[in-house]
Amino acid sequence: MLVALCALAVPPLFASGVVRGVASGLAQDASRAAAERADKKMQAIMTRAVAAPAKARTLKTTFTEEELNAYMRVQPDLPTGLTQPTIQFLDGGRVQSQALVNLDTVRLSEKRGWLDPLAYVTGILEVHLVGVFRGANGQGIYTYESARVGGAPVPKSVLQELLAFYTKTPEAPKGILLDTLFELPAGIREVELRRGMATVIQ
Repeated sequence: MLVALCALAVPPLFASGVVRGVASGLAQDASRAAAERADKKMQAIMTRAVAAPAKARTLKTTFTEEELNAYMRVQPDLPTGLTQPTIQFLDGGRVQSQALVNLDTVRLSEKRGWLDPLAYVTGILEVHLVGVFRGANGQGIYTYESARVGGAPVPKSVLQELLAFYTKTPEAPKGILLDTLFELPAGIREVELRRGMATVIQ
């Protein structure tokens, strides 16, 4: 997944600018290192899914928010129209996430009637959602709590269409459905969430 980052003739001001520049460089290095850590963990999970026997020893892989968000920022294969995703793990399995979504991509994907809320949204807007994720026994479920598009609350049906559009595959043509069990990928048995981190159990 991708993200775009923006920041920031007397000696004191020049010194201040140099400090900010150094801090920015260090932050970029830290983010790159976090993305590389996450990538190695992802590769290990995928390799194990292919190579490990069914009765292999249980393996736990923990990702921090920093690692996952850095990893998403450098992903070259984000779905068209989806940029700048971020995720935050809260208490009790709650997940808060947001991304910039090109709603024209979704709106034009099918013919829409005048009662369809997505017939009236255009452009690139921030989609913000909160829900609870559980992963156990090889299955996951995402329970909807709330969603906003461009700062305005939207009904569950709108979020469901956005989620389905961006998660559908040849194997799952309807994508992920809210409040409905789905198969976890890569032989993952469980996903444990706690504040600031996620642990994948294979």
